Amino acid sequence: MIAGYRWVLKLPEREHVLSLQKEGGFPELLATLLVNRGLTDWRRAHTFLYPRLSDFEDPFRIPDMASAVRLIAETLLSGKKIGLYGDYDADGVTGTAILYLFLKELGARVEVLFPHRERDGYGFHAHLLPFFKEKEVALVITVDCGISAREAVEEAKRLGLRVIVTDHHELPPELPRAEAVITGKRTPRGSPFYDLAGVGMAFALIRALRSYLYEQGFFAGREVPNLKRYLDLVALGTVADMVPLVGENRLITVFGLAELSESERPAIKALREVSGTNGAIGTQEVLFRLAPRINAAGRLREARLAFELLVSEEEEKARILARELNALNSERQRIEEKILNEALEMIKGEIPPGLVLYKEDWPLGVIGIVAGRLAERFYRPVVLLTRKKDQIKGSGRSIPEIDLFKAFQRCQETLLGFGGHPAAGGLKLAPEALPLFERQFGETVKAMLTEKTGKTTVDELKPRLFLEARAEIPELLDPDFLEGFQRLAPFGPGNPEPVVALSNFEIRNPRLVAEKHLRFTLWQKGTGLSAIFFQAPPDKLDFFRNLPQLGGFHLAATPYISDFRGERYLELKVIDLQTTGR
Repeated sequence: MIAGYRWVLKLPEREHVLSLQKEGGFPELLATLLVNRGLTDWRRAHTFLYPRLSDFEDPFRIPDMASAVRLIAETLLSGKKIGLYGDYDADGVTGTAILYLFLKELGARVEVLFPHRERDGYGFHAHLLPFFKEKEVALVITVDCGISAREAVEEAKRLGLRVIVTDHHELPPELPRAEAVITGKRTPRGSPFYDLAGVGMAFALIRALRSYLYEQGFFAGREVPNLKRYLDLVALGTVADMVPLVGENRLITVFGLAELSESERPAIKALREVSGTNGAIGTQEVLFRLAPRINAAGRLREARLAFELLVSEEEEKARILARELNALNSERQRIEEKILNEALEMIKGEIPPGLVLYKEDWPLGVIGIVAGRLAERFYRPVVLLTRKKDQIKGSGRSIPEIDLFKAFQRCQETLLGFGGHPAAGGLKLAPEALPLFERQFGETVKAMLTEKTGKTTVDELKPRLFLEARAEIPELLDPDFLEGFQRLAPFGPGNPEPVVALSNFEIRNPRLVAEKHLRFTLWQKGTGLSAIFFQAPPDKLDFFRNLPQLGGFHLAATPYISDFRGERYLELKVIDLQTTGR
């Protein structure tokens, strides 16, 4: 197992910080955090901290959007059916749900289909298209998939189905010949749309469709749909998919989490109830309470179950479905622990640079989660594989130093197929190719590691901990900093929780909470600040036991606003401690 972090102090250009202080009136520490997020102009920084609903960009800037909404409107007005084909994860299910609800609000006739994770696998599949033909669907809209499905789109055409693809995955060399391909990846990198999740693309589509129908006089004599009330589901899918919370994703999460916290939607109320989620909902509540229950449906059964919950208008039905998802999530957790324990039993002796583990009966829908836990635990790329009929399929997770997609590319002669991105991916191979892939993957990881870092083994690496600033306790408790800091949230990819370094302080009243968390008070310049070290590892517990004998030390921590019994106050979440001699 890995121990400790490699601290990297990420100090921005001093002139940019001074400019924000002078032009924007921001406290130095807040200005430092803003510059580290690329916000060097005080106007952009102000917009970041004080977003407005009117900041959403014109969705018609996305290529093919105008063609897509005209085709949808034409199908809607003709009374023909529209089919929705969604991915089975939380992003795809929420995106499908908002499209379904919006189209139904417009009076459309809609049919919905999700592939099965184990039977079909990810993607827009030609063999599932007869479902839409049998239902007399005229137009199929994909959600969170389809960008690489050239063959499926051609089959749809052969069947007389028109197709609009909405997706957010990386662009293939050639786009499918659909009537429209809607993706933020067709806009310039850095545009507000570039990093939208699948549900974000669906939301952009319904925004554009509402605008087009309004101009055509469709809403004369009828109520114009309020799109703000869809933002609870848009935020849920966006946060769950771990996309960068920048551009429109930031607007979605700022306003969507607020909508989610106050949502009267039966599905959200039922999910909160079964997950024990009280009070305001932030990114952590979505990631660890709400989204896992949505994902459990596609992992262990059918994504349709989660979809039916999200679109339910009856509270009792929503409660029944939420309880079923809760039970599936508990089953997922049990299976996950079983796989983790079995995987740990397989790991003997020296661990290779790229860890490949195989067991014939592991459920495909869960092994990716376990691969992620092992990658974090041993700090190396991990691939878990299982047998599905005449193929071996699996899922991998990586570390920042190794681009997993590129690693799979280098091993592609041993694979039947693969996909993904730098941090995660899926693959399939013939059973007889397993020994060769295992050896080749380890050699590839070792070679990539040497190329990128100069290190010859993964064991020489430690995860990097980026510290954004040096801070003192009076700075952290400054009211101007506190007000601005709260507006930096929501945190996530692209806008991480800031980590600051503190030195030259006293630790007072250290104590163990629930036999695993360390709580203490930091004291500096006559001011105290509460801190907690969640799940403190054994070496840190020893650190505190020997505290009287230790000299100076440094602390890396994330400020956060604690909400306890209605009181809100700043605390520090400790991430690491190091002695000055280290």
